[in-house]
Amino acid sequence: MITVLGAFDGFHRGHVKLLERAKIMANSLGKDWGVVTFEPHPGLFLGAVESTLFTRREMEIISARLGVPRAVLLTFDKSLSEMPPKAFWDFLRSQTSIDGVVVGSDFRFGFERAGDAALLGSFCYGDSIPFECVDLVLSDGSKVSSSAIRSCVSGGECEKAAEKLGYPWFIEGDIMHGVARGRTLGFPTANLNVTHRKLLPPDGVYATSATIDVGGSAESRPAALSIGVNPTFDDSTGKTVEAFILDYDGDLYGETITISFLSRLRPQVKFSDSSALVQQIKSDVERTREIFLTSKASLSRLDA
Repeated sequence: MITVLGAFDGFHRGHVKLLERAKIMANSLGKDWGVVTFEPHPGLFLGAVESTLFTRREMEIISARLGVPRAVLLTFDKSLSEMPPKAFWDFLRSQTSIDGVVVGSDFRFGFERAGDAALLGSFCYGDSIPFECVDLVLSDGSKVSSSAIRSCVSGGECEKAAEKLGYPWFIEGDIMHGVARGRTLGFPTANLNVTHRKLLPPDGVYATSATIDVGGSAESRPAALSIGVNPTFDDSTGKTVEAFILDYDGDLYGETITISFLSRLRPQVKFSDSSALVQQIKSDVERTREIFLTSKASLSRLDA
């Protein structure tokens, strides 16, 4: 297998270049190709990050959309984290067939990240395995990286995250029962169950696209989404992620939906009463509809 190797937290525009080069190499050599990555993400295991851009299930969604034919997951544990570069290379070759390797120019591997792309290339050369190192993709003069995208998401910069990813950053979640306050206000919401290992943007209201099942087929609808503790009311039970899906009145309890983030509308605000909140929600909903209609081109890159 022509192997794209990396600790992928989603696939951004730079990673897509790696996938394209692997496909070209595979076609020229008459081999198959795929990705070798790690579970859990090394950053989580080593404590470098507290949460990831995407869950494993979300990674599978992205892989399918990008046409990745095969993914090999290596368990990242203490033993693997302490392997020096050559031991890691030998271990990798024992786990899967390696007919070629493609990595980015900033690739690092082995204990304390001691190995770089040049060293990996020398291992491949010694074993007569084709190797290609791909230059980084730049955005606003800096490299496109998962850490940069995490920074965008953490800052609520949805548009910048989408520009670096090549598609909107998204959440997939199961719909669970909430306190049903949205319904009493005239805006019934779908409450998402999101793992604590999933990175979330700051509390606030967002214009998003919700991909839901409608009559057996996936459709995208505009959705005004709130993240936070509902400060207007005093009975909060903790942070929630809830979306009012426009032009939809079906029952989504128990369903799994995908929410793509388009733009941050505003921070959370404590309103004087529910009437003032309803007026603001109406404004949020109209802005969401407008943003959704102007974002269809970017949504088509990943949405079903």
